[in-house]
Amino acid sequence: VTLPSQARASPCAADEVACDSGDCIAAELACDFADTCADGSDEKHCGTTTFESGAGGWHDVSVGRLRWGLQTVTEPDSFLAVFLCPGTSLALQTGEGQMVGPAKARSPPLGPSGPACTMGMSYRIHSDPQGFLAVTVADHTTGTTQLAWQTQGHGSIAGGHVHVPLGQRSRPFQVELLALVDLQGAASVSVDNVTFEQCYLDVVSPTAAELSCNFERDMCGWYQDLSSDFKWVRSTGQGQGSDHTTGSGYFLSVDPSVPWSHGQRAQLLTSRQEPAAAPRCLSFWYRLAGPQIGTLNLKLWPEGGEEVVLWTRRGTQGSIWHRAWATLPATGQQRYQVAFEVLHNGFLGDVGLDDLAQTAGPCGAELSCSFEADGCALAASGEGTWQRQSNGTGTAAGPAADHTTGTAAGHYMVVNTGRGSLPAGHTAALTSQPYQPSVPTQCLAFWYQLSAGTPGSLQVFVEQSGVRTKVLSVSTMEGSSWHRSQVTVQPDGDWQVVFEAVGAGADHGYIALDDLHVSDGACPEPASCDFEQDTCGWSSPSDPRLHSLAWGWKSGVTLAKYPSPEQDHTLGTRNGHYVHFDTSVLGARGTSALLESPPLPAATDSCLRFWYHMDIPEHLSSGELRVTLQGAAGQRTVWSVAGHRSRGWQGAVVPVQSPGEFQVSGAALGCSVTAGVHQPPRPHLLPQISFEITTRRWPMEGTVALDDIMYSARVGCHSSPESSVEGKSSGSFVAEVVLSLLLALVVVALVAAGGWYWLKPRGLASRTPTESNSPQGFDNITFHD
Repeated sequence: VTLPSQARASPCAADEVACDSGDCIAAELACDFADTCADGSDEKHCGTTTFESGAGGWHDVSVGRLRWGLQTVTEPDSFLAVFLCPGTSLALQTGEGQMVGPAKARSPPLGPSGPACTMGMSYRIHSDPQGFLAVTVADHTTGTTQLAWQTQGHGSIAGGHVHVPLGQRSRPFQVELLALVDLQGAASVSVDNVTFEQCYLDVVSPTAAELSCNFERDMCGWYQDLSSDFKWVRSTGQGQGSDHTTGSGYFLSVDPSVPWSHGQRAQLLTSRQEPAAAPRCLSFWYRLAGPQIGTLNLKLWPEGGEEVVLWTRRGTQGSIWHRAWATLPATGQQRYQVAFEVLHNGFLGDVGLDDLAQTAGPCGAELSCSFEADGCALAASGEGTWQRQSNGTGTAAGPAADHTTGTAAGHYMVVNTGRGSLPAGHTAALTSQPYQPSVPTQCLAFWYQLSAGTPGSLQVFVEQSGVRTKVLSVSTMEGSSWHRSQVTVQPDGDWQVVFEAVGAGADHGYIALDDLHVSDGACPEPASCDFEQDTCGWSSPSDPRLHSLAWGWKSGVTLAKYPSPEQDHTLGTRNGHYVHFDTSVLGARGTSALLESPPLPAATDSCLRFWYHMDIPEHLSSGELRVTLQGAAGQRTVWSVAGHRSRGWQGAVVPVQSPGEFQVSGAALGCSVTAGVHQPPRPHLLPQISFEITTRRWPMEGTVALDDIMYSARVGCHSSPESSVEGKSSGSFVAEVVLSLLLALVVVALVAAGGWYWLKPRGLASRTPTESNSPQGFDNITFHD
């Protein structure tokens, strides 16, 4: 029986369809998975069928040698009787065309559909010698066609019953069945028992409200947005790629088998949730790692309203699990959806989600806040007004770029301190929600920026039980850059931080804040870090325009081709943490990797100590690890070491002297720079210490790691008890090379002399080159074919 090639004629208008009763309804109400005709006939020919009473709305759109048609089977197939019983099914048949290509059957226009929508079907494929059966979805809203499911065979017989996820889609979309086999032999393809399940837009699945999920059994109330460019998948693994719940279970990750392109996205959605009368707290664990990774967003989609970004992180956060919280606001009478979104504005890295938990009431004070999503519930008070803003237009009164992203599109909190907004002596306060400490000592860190001229002053207080203690007061800054401050807090209960701007009466001015972070334990010295809790203000920019990739932060577990250290230096265990960089990714996508300190005050006799690990194969060790100081006078390399080192963790001690504010900059494995030579400052870099890795002419593959960075201000390296560490400053490194060469020459001379004395008694030592039986310059070796 030939499958219809187009829809049936209708007595109704062009934009209407007929019910069996003769009534006409709007065409957009047919096949929307909800009965509109009184007799339900508007959903009668919408793809759900056993093919016993006809095609069920499917029509053939093939143009080649193959086509789809109805076929009746009277004898049961012993191999697949449980799936395809005797009767009528949709089968591949010989067509009338000449082109060799797959046959295509198409459903009528469908939708809209809900996120739980799936298509079920039984199938049988006998590929001889090869062939395939596939399900695609043609989305007429986006003008795209996506592969939803496929199976391939190579001379085999296979079959079964599958459920193909279709997900939430706008109307209209059509499902397509594609098949290709060689019908000259015994090959065949059949499809039967087609159903569309839980596709009504407002259907409520049993798991719809399950936002809490550890992904061990399934995805609970979360669904993949199938219109995304790539997918979230349930994954399992060991070591660095393991889940958070058990270490050996399941988590969600972005499909690593799909090539990424700049600007693509993947979205993970909930079903439509009932209106929320009160706020709730959603906590989750995430992993965002890689030398050039994109952005992870958490969004709220109110029905009929604009989306709201609740939380966001951009760039690598290290190859470990981090916990985050976001308050889901009350939505009044509006239903809503929650969505996790990955934007691949980078190329290299991985993203993971695990252990989502929803609880009643708003979240407490956020331990980390970048102001990219919102104001983190900080409360403004006083005469001036703190506001969250970006400088995307380039005209806002405030920093040209935020600290989190380093771009004009990034957000921060700022207060205008000009006399028109904040008169002299008047204040504007910004107060956090109460922090509830679980340990006796915590570290509060934040970044701030004051405008040039007379911006007023920034005063920071820690408040407990109504009593304020001033912990910082600053009214001037060197340079127009972000500065980091940190305070050790020893609370005896809940505590809050209060940022207070005080006007100075100038015509213009501003004070800005960004990247608040509270961690357990006392604060380390500025620019010192063991990397156990976080990166202590050391940052690693990833900027494709500058061919720059980011360092990672991880524990000693490794699955890499060229493994990182199995143990950190601080703890000496696999559970310890350090920063690292896989040099094999350097190339066309990036030629350098910077690790930068926060700005540091002028230093006349300071010392930088650190431990480094460079376990790189000798034949792939092109490059060097170097430390540079960057300030107003430019960039100066103060320490470097060649690429190949295989002796585990090695220590280095570097004297630091700078007459003005500076930063330490570290680079790994890069083009040689002569020690002590000044270079002009790069405009995107603030004065600092940097570790940097860049490529030389030849490729390099291996891992560079750093740990236990200790910066001692106003305490010279001569006072260090660690006089035996192996790292050298640039000058001592050059001297070491020269001494090594001299020693090698002495050894060669001694060996030559010993050989002369050994040969002399045998009458060979006095033989001149002309007495040799072989040509000069060649050994007497014969090569045979």
